[in-house]
Amino acid sequence: MEGTAPHDSISYPSLLMWHWYFLAWATGLWGARYFVPSLAALGALIFFYVLTRLLARQCPEQYLPSPPNSASNVVRLCIVFAIFVLGLQTGTATLANRPFDITNPDTLPQFVLDKKYVQVTGTVREVLTSPDRRIKFILTDASYTLNDTNAPITGDLVWTWANRKDAWDRQQKAIQVLNEGKNGKVSIAQVLPAASSQPAIARLRPMVGETVSIRAKLLPIVGFRNKGAWNSGAYWQNQGVFWRIWTWGDKAIPTRTGNVSLLTLWREKMRFTVSKQLEDLVHTRVVQKLSSVLGETAYGDALDVLPALLFGDKYNFPSKRYTQLSHASLSHSFALSGMHLAIVALSISFLFTLVIRRASVYETISRPKLLALGILPAASVYVWIGGGSPSLVRAFIMLCCWCILLLFNRPRVFMDGLFWALAVMTIINPLIVFDLRLQLSALAIVAMIIALPILSVVKAYLLPKDTTRFQRIKRAAFDILFLSTAIQFVLLPLIIWNFNELSLWNILNILWLPILGMVIMPLLFLGLLAACFSMVLPSLTPLSETLFTIAATPVATLFSFLDDMDKAGFLDPVIMNRPHWIEIFAWYGCIISALIWWKTEGNDVISELYNSLSEGAPTWENKLFTAVGLPLVGDDIERTEKDQPNRLRSAVPPDSNTEKGITRPANKLNSGSSRWMARIAFLCFVLLLFVPDALRTYGTESKTRLHVLDVGQGQSLLLTFPNDKRMLIDGGGFSSRSFDVGRAIIMPCITRQHDASLQWIISTHPDTDHLRGLFYPIANANVGNYLASNATPHGWNKKQLRQALRKAGLTKRILSAGDVLTISENLELEVLHPPKNSTLEGNNNSLVLRLVQHNGTERKGLLLVTGDIELKGIRELMDTKADLSAEVLILPHHGSVSSFSPEFYNAVNPKVAIASCGFLNKFKFPSPNVMKELHRRGIQAITTASQGEVALYLE
Repeated sequence: MEGTAPHDSISYPSLLMWHWYFLAWATGLWGARYFVPSLAALGALIFFYVLTRLLARQCPEQYLPSPPNSASNVVRLCIVFAIFVLGLQTGTATLANRPFDITNPDTLPQFVLDKKYVQVTGTVREVLTSPDRRIKFILTDASYTLNDTNAPITGDLVWTWANRKDAWDRQQKAIQVLNEGKNGKVSIAQVLPAASSQPAIARLRPMVGETVSIRAKLLPIVGFRNKGAWNSGAYWQNQGVFWRIWTWGDKAIPTRTGNVSLLTLWREKMRFTVSKQLEDLVHTRVVQKLSSVLGETAYGDALDVLPALLFGDKYNFPSKRYTQLSHASLSHSFALSGMHLAIVALSISFLFTLVIRRASVYETISRPKLLALGILPAASVYVWIGGGSPSLVRAFIMLCCWCILLLFNRPRVFMDGLFWALAVMTIINPLIVFDLRLQLSALAIVAMIIALPILSVVKAYLLPKDTTRFQRIKRAAFDILFLSTAIQFVLLPLIIWNFNELSLWNILNILWLPILGMVIMPLLFLGLLAACFSMVLPSLTPLSETLFTIAATPVATLFSFLDDMDKAGFLDPVIMNRPHWIEIFAWYGCIISALIWWKTEGNDVISELYNSLSEGAPTWENKLFTAVGLPLVGDDIERTEKDQPNRLRSAVPPDSNTEKGITRPANKLNSGSSRWMARIAFLCFVLLLFVPDALRTYGTESKTRLHVLDVGQGQSLLLTFPNDKRMLIDGGGFSSRSFDVGRAIIMPCITRQHDASLQWIISTHPDTDHLRGLFYPIANANVGNYLASNATPHGWNKKQLRQALRKAGLTKRILSAGDVLTISENLELEVLHPPKNSTLEGNNNSLVLRLVQHNGTERKGLLLVTGDIELKGIRELMDTKADLSAEVLILPHHGSVSSFSPEFYNAVNPKVAIASCGFLNKFKFPSPNVMKELHRRGIQAITTASQGEVALYLE
């Protein structure tokens, strides 16, 4: 008997006309913030529509929809353009304008400028938790009270409450001491000073629907405004949030009024009960024994992250673990999303299989429809347990669309359901197109739509179906690896642009995801159920704690394994070149062009490829190597008329589309010229991928570029020289150890359309707001030299700097006055201060650097960097009579009055003076005296507080 291939072809459904209209709508919404890229996307949309219509004229109707006449196509294209304009107008109108002007702080109320405390009142709209004990409450219908005067707040605000749990724990200990009478002199007010004037912290967190009132400083949300980098200000603006308040522990405790829904209250009680039981587990003998084996930190962290898997509660989630999981390609499994809904769906499917054994049931309603009816209620319960997080709600909407289409016997449920879900979400909230989480989840589903047909053919060829248990396990592992790789491939430019890193550990998903879905999540659901009953029957508490202990053990094992990988250096991030938007556009253009080509003639390739591979390749390893070696060139694969055994055959008898039994797919184009249209489109997009890099490489500029990065209250300068060498001077930094400026801001700016190479990193002095942002680039970028003053950091900064230098294999080189760094033939960096063996300390010991351009006879100062030098250091510098002239001056000490020196400005005589400082910083930098003096001298004064990142050409 002649062999047949497991699949005749890899087939993809065609887009319906309303799909094209939706894509035009989404493109228009995108244009509200990114107009030029949206125009390019609209052009590509029209091009692909025209291309598919032209190809459809020469393809049978069963492969591509029959094309309408030319007049109808013109009308449809006009509708596409009209919907694009409608989307553009809708997005622009929906994008709320800020109630204040960032470039002009005087537009803010005076109490905001003075940073006075006010009483802020608002209704909780959403509760968000962040790692390292942060809770964010989005308040709507907010108002403030100052001097007995109440006024509304334009837009919503976000209230961040840090370390609330620690304050509540201290309160409980104080109450316990009072109740036990161990120390009659102790009072709650002594343990919690704020308790004497404010209410005690409630057991449960503020919930959605409650009205809270709290005393705090009301500040505007600005974010870090660096070109081509993520900006928290824009993120919150998309949600209509423009203001922020911050409280710490028990320093400010809110008063709470109003009623919450019964479901919200039940969920919060469940969350609190589970969290309390997980805390109590730490002191049990079993957990202590397990901790001694797996590591106390690993097991403690495992217990802390279980609420994230159940409720999406990341409050106790250590940021270190989150970083490890990201580097191991596993962070998606700890964020409630569609994957967790899929686990619920699989669990319901398994239960139905066990419970419903009668075939008569499936005669009444088909098994897929019965599963859909059972999955929706279970999924809705899980969305409620997860707190209705945006990612879960979006996944639930997609699931609802898929189930409804399935119940109505609609074909192509997967793709149509995705389009329906996206259409519903963008109509309800047009600005959701800017939500990264939606972008990632939608593209992940697109990747699965693309990969599943390929997977079925590849798996059937490489791993023939077998009934043995080992073969089933091997096929399931291959499914996970193939799909996760396909998803990462499709998401690649988006991940690199947003996260700047690439993980190569997708293979870990093969082991982890089955354990998570088949062991951990079912145990957590059972533990949650037991914990709920334990609120009524306390005797069930040991049962729920046992289930949580068992569920935490594989998580702790994972963390212990990741710790070992981290110590060995296997989890070091792969820093990538962040792409230009043209490269992202071209990447997805390549994918779409390849799909269109496959739609028109790819099936012919798969048939010939299969027939070629089926001859004399007895093992899957040989088949794989043979497949890699074969060129996929479509018509160039040689055909023979002789029948061969194990040939791929069509179920349709030979006709005009076949030759002697060899499959000639019906969608083969009849015209050689039109066959090349999709190929040429693919080639054009491939070439477009290299355009930005080619322009940067061959369009080398003759001027030095200066970027004063927006790092808030700090300073960081990035210099790119004509020979493409680069220098980073300082890196900014904050006192918080959980927010890494180097990873979040500096490295993404370094890798903007450029590799992560820096010839020099210079630290002017070891203050936190200049130094901490350098640790990550030193450790992970390709750094040639680290240079600094003779001052050394202290404490945690010293430890982190030492570790970063050790990891990079660098040693510190001390600079002092008189040193000169040669940048190129006509560029030098002079070190003017401090002198060798200087006795100056602190800010006055900062490096003063002058970038000089020379032609052999004349020397011209381009830039003067002064660190945080103050008057004492300035006087010593001017006493040296060194040439200080420069076109651009980085104001000393962020423009502080402590560095105000008209004589110094006169010596430098700059055209532009730049102060790197934070918006409404607590030091009130730059000083009004400094700014007035600069304006009086006709010197252009720029601050990163008002302009964001400052980019200049030095000439």
